Amino acid sequence: MRDLPPLNALRAFDAAARHLSLTRAAEVLHVTHGAVSRQIKELESFLGLPLFIRHARGLELTDQGRVLAYTTAKMFEELRESVRNIRTAGRPEVINVSTVASLAARWLVPRLSAFQRQHPGYEVRIGTTRQLVDFRRDNVDVALRYGRGGYRGVFSERLFQPREFPVCSPALLEGARPLREPNDLAHFPLLHDMSFGNWVQWLEAVGADQVDGRKGLVLEDMNVVLQAAIEGQGVALASLPLIHADLRAGRLVRPFTGFIPVELSFYIVCETGRENSPELRPFLDWLRAEAAMLEEGLRAESGDDAAIE
Repeated sequence: MRDLPPLNALRAFDAAARHLSLTRAAEVLHVTHGAVSRQIKELESFLGLPLFIRHARGLELTDQGRVLAYTTAKMFEELRESVRNIRTAGRPEVINVSTVASLAARWLVPRLSAFQRQHPGYEVRIGTTRQLVDFRRDNVDVALRYGRGGYRGVFSERLFQPREFPVCSPALLEGARPLREPNDLAHFPLLHDMSFGNWVQWLEAVGADQVDGRKGLVLEDMNVVLQAAIEGQGVALASLPLIHADLRAGRLVRPFTGFIPVELSFYIVCETGRENSPELRPFLDWLRAEAAMLEEGLRAESGDDAAIE
């Protein structure tokens, strides 16, 4: 009698246990739904007991299934780490990072040289997308995402909480119609990145009833929105930390004090268990330290700045 089941059956079970879906497991493994189902049935036959409870809406692990899922996840991670160590011996440790373009350009990339100086044995590669990624299929180690957190089946940790407020070119504070109070925004284009909701919320919070928050120039990418603001083409509602450097350099100014609370935050996301892995831990710790320094500096600079409810 064999002591161990076939490796393919364990791989199919591991994927199905992580996603609690045969369809999702098939996509991750690049095989058919039927192939995953057969492999799991073969594994259950080998063990002589069920590993999943099948529901109309998906799968649920049995008690024995949870025990095996923990073991297989740990086993495959240790195997991947051993293979990585063998393949990369004498070569830089590569960390593939996925994030949105605005955070990459305005916060992450300007700071990367500091990480490289501290960790010369690492090579960071950055890809930008708004789409969620599959860490294994897309060869991504760490994602920095803007959302509500609590992402299913992965590790997530809030990196920082943004603050949103209007910003513009210093030139808009001068001229025939200077920007002095919120209702003056009626004379300037509002710059939006796909959604009007935050402008509407900010205008309502400050009582700017003469300004239509649903009008203005819509630009899909936040980098383009901020560049338009820098060039004096309108007023943007932007968040820290994306504009911290522009404010300090004087390219952008805040025409009004106060900010609106933002429900969404920037999060570190990676596969569960990898947050403490030797290859990722230095980079994640560096991200946390950079975020902490930024927030400390913002608190010192903001003074009496308060949330507008």
